[in-house]
Amino acid sequence: MLEGKVAVVSGAGPNIGREIAGTLASSGANVVCLDVRGETAEATAREVVDRGHDAIAVEGDITRPEDMDNLVAQALSAYGHIDILVNNAAITNSAGLLDESLETFRRVVDVILTGTFNCTQHMAKQMVRQGSGGAIVNIASTSGHRGKSGAIAYQSAKAAILNFTRACAVELAPHNIRVNSVTPFQTGMPVGRKPMRDDGQPPKSVPRGRWGKPKDQAQAVLFLVSDNADFITGVDLPVDGGNLAMRISD
Repeated sequence: MLEGKVAVVSGAGPNIGREIAGTLASSGANVVCLDVRGETAEATAREVVDRGHDAIAVEGDITRPEDMDNLVAQALSAYGHIDILVNNAAITNSAGLLDESLETFRRVVDVILTGTFNCTQHMAKQMVRQGSGGAIVNIASTSGHRGKSGAIAYQSAKAAILNFTRACAVELAPHNIRVNSVTPFQTGMPVGRKPMRDDGQPPKSVPRGRWGKPKDQAQAVLFLVSDNADFITGVDLPVDGGNLAMRISD
């Protein structure tokens, strides 16, 4: 499905990022595994290679322009072009409005929103130079759609990702670059938390009756970056088991 394509996946560590990298590679893409932790990027790339596919690891901070310049250079050196970007890197916080520090708020927003902008700008410029189009998927969150107590910075930044996606889709459409987002709901290992445990009780907030799995998100990303989604841009695809569609009664 993705033969000959080159995909960059940020936050390509455990959970969703690693599953996305493996899924795109299994579908024929050469994958550039980006993570702020070099050993994590290496582990994901090694896992992809051990499965018989092609991948490289790049250590980099998405908030640093020089790191994104290096990312482009390494991707081009290895594969010659960039066709797909998946913006998955994120950090979170737990404090709400009354308790959050300005420093932490700025840091979370800097990584999720500014970092996604920085990475997208660098990859999009390369796609435009190539003149062959491309596909970008941003990983959003149900927290960006609905309010809840706590995690004020994370919720705010993820909400911004939704409109960032739409704005980029409109601006990049003339260059044959599609931009969409995927919204997970507490999949596998939520950002900054321990892996979720299945205690046998179906989550009340998920009509499908189970927690999300990384492969749920990865398959959605695969569809959106493939030619099967050629006429889809500027939309968000909730992969949340129906969480956003549900009104929890008293």
